[in-house]
Amino acid sequence: MCKLLMLGVTLLTLLSSMVPVSEAAITVYTNKAEWENALSGSFVTEDFSDDQLNIGVSFVSTESGHINPAEECYQDVLASRSNNEPATTWSFASAIIGYGGNWTLGGPGGSGNYLLIYIDDLSPYVGFISNSYGGEFWGFVSDTPFTSVRLVGGTGTHQQNYRLDDMVYSQYHPLICEMDLNADGIINFVEFAYMAAEWHIETAPVMGDFTGDAQVTIDDLAILGIFWLEFCLQ
Repeated sequence: MCKLLMLGVTLLTLLSSMVPVSEAAITVYTNKAEWENALSGSFVTEDFSDDQLNIGVSFVSTESGHINPAEECYQDVLASRSNNEPATTWSFASAIIGYGGNWTLGGPGGSGNYLLIYIDDLSPYVGFISNSYGGEFWGFVSDTPFTSVRLVGGTGTHQQNYRLDDMVYSQYHPLICEMDLNADGIINFVEFAYMAAEWHIETAPVMGDFTGDAQVTIDDLAILGIFWLEFCLQ
């Protein structure tokens, strides 16, 4: 119990020293292979094949946005005029650095305006997706992690029908999933308890040895603090 208390105090100290970063440099890609290369190929796909989203992923639509499993896509209509701000916001329980998908804009009656893309928690305007898109890829990579992407209908007199297929995103640090010792999708006191049980035990393999030095030490606890309550989005 004493050891667990001491480790808890150390963890709280590490957590209190973290300072968020709010500026980002963003690169837009219209070629998926180039987007993948920028991320070293590490990303997750939501294919919308059913109405259950991947773990840690959610959305809010002010209009009629919904998942369409029959056609394996997300679809929405962002009106140019509405009592609400016409927008769709995708949120991620843990930060990501890359986002994209295959986009089809337009619909019955012809193409709408276009889509404006923002990163909500960093506040920058990312770019726009043209109303000429017919299933092509559009995505971006940020050098600063973020947790939400907002899609807004462009200005004009038309409403923007659109479909999103094979939405892709890249968790900013794959170590999060390696740290999920009981595979429940979140880094929390379960991982902390595993580490406490192995504290300073020099046998291999050691559960909670994130540095690879065959023992659980303050260095491993520091890594746990960095990713505390983060989700493995895979």
